Amino acid sequence: MRIKVLLESKNNSILPKDYRRHFISFLKKVFEKAGFLDEIFGEKKYRPYVFSVWFGENFKIDEKVRAGNEISFFFSSGDPLVVTNFYDGVLKLKNERHKLIKECFEIKEIRLLSYKKITSNKATFKTMGICVLNNPQGSKKDFKAWYVTPNDDLELFNEIFYQRTNDRFRYITGKNVTHFIKLNLIEGRQLKEVIVKHYNGNVRGFSGIFELEGSPEILQFVYDYGFGVRTGQGFGLIELVNG
Repeated sequence: MRIKVLLESKNNSILPKDYRRHFISFLKKVFEKAGFLDEIFGEKKYRPYVFSVWFGENFKIDEKVRAGNEISFFFSSGDPLVVTNFYDGVLKLKNERHKLIKECFEIKEIRLLSYKKITSNKATFKTMGICVLNNPQGSKKDFKAWYVTPNDDLELFNEIFYQRTNDRFRYITGKNVTHFIKLNLIEGRQLKEVIVKHYNGNVRGFSGIFELEGSPEILQFVYDYGFGVRTGQGFGLIELVNG
């Protein structure tokens, strides 16, 4: 299930390139307002949701993000309780006209998006933002080895993706099963490597269109809860193209 929150500012707003931290703070305010903060931000290994921020077609980014007057915040989770509390928290903030995101924005609109159910063993997706995956066997000191993309070594990437995805699946769903899953590159579609600022450091990921192969259940999980790691920090939201 997905929700789109439209945030509006009276003036063209400027945010830092390391902007995701401000939207994590926004999420904390939302769940605090819903009385659900501890359930989400307690000591958990994985967050049961994914989010992404869309600044529109005409935003500019150099040393800062020039966001304009409107920002779209997309939130996704496969857990109805999480989605319900997110919606309730956003609605309360909207009704109370809270100033959000560096006290520049107010909530203009909340929209529940149509549900998309995956029924096939292969589906095509595109990134909303970027996807991130790291190699737990790599060294954090080696930037290229710690963060992996499909363009580096697809076989290694899929080994890590399989393990990471199933770890998250078992943790979030509570089901003690393992699903086959892998990413396939699409002929004529080149994935783009992207490096972004995040919490005073850099994160390496990728964007583009790709195919995922696996059971409908695991593909739905990735669609609902996000691709890869750091989904609770604004990475990994993907959109279904077909499947």
